[in-house]
Amino acid sequence: MPLLTTINPWPEAQVYVWDIDESILELGQMNPLTESSAARLKSMKSVVHQKGFLSVRALLNQAGLQDRDLYYNHLGKPFLQDGRCISITHSHHRSAIIIAPYPVGIDLELMRPKILRIAHKFSHDPDQSLKESVLDQVAQYTYIWTAKESIYKMVSTPGLSFLHDIRVEAWRSIASSESVIGQAPCIEATAWVERIKDNLKSNPGQFHFKGLVMGDYICGMTRGLEVFESKTLDNH
Repeated sequence: MPLLTTINPWPEAQVYVWDIDESILELGQMNPLTESSAARLKSMKSVVHQKGFLSVRALLNQAGLQDRDLYYNHLGKPFLQDGRCISITHSHHRSAIIIAPYPVGIDLELMRPKILRIAHKFSHDPDQSLKESVLDQVAQYTYIWTAKESIYKMVSTPGLSFLHDIRVEAWRSIASSESVIGQAPCIEATAWVERIKDNLKSNPGQFHFKGLVMGDYICGMTRGLEVFESKTLDNH
């Protein structure tokens, strides 16, 4: 199946989502790989990871980009040659990218009961406002994970603790009439990075999160609400 959907969570921000059911050969024909990407693909042992890697390149093609337009810094954070910001995610049989002229993060997660066994490692008890907006406990913690993971990708700061350093609160449901991402039910929240790490200066960053259910998955997207003074983000 080709492109599943596109989403516009904020002005000038575009999300592309792919439902992966092609073979590795079919995916590989959609966007020629650079020499370094071909070597990286060859080093991957898992077929799922190989398909995730190639489907992201297929999504780049949908966005009018090629593999050579994408590069990574020493921390593995992706960037685009034209100066726009990009974040990448894949989970099981689905992948997604977000592209914007400002820093953004994205995470796609399959909702599974397994998350309840590890929830204590990344979250305290869900915020009451989240419980009121989302009744299912698996979904609650999946929303929290996608929020923190998308922020972590955006900030790209080694050692940042999901449990202690990233706080998410003020959850609320967005009515279809308010949302710019279509008719899908959407949840939004405000988040902060609370602890200042070595390469973060000034005040901790503040973020705006949006998440929505897409079948068995939750797609979480984050953008900054303040200028985040980080050596990593200065590379844009």
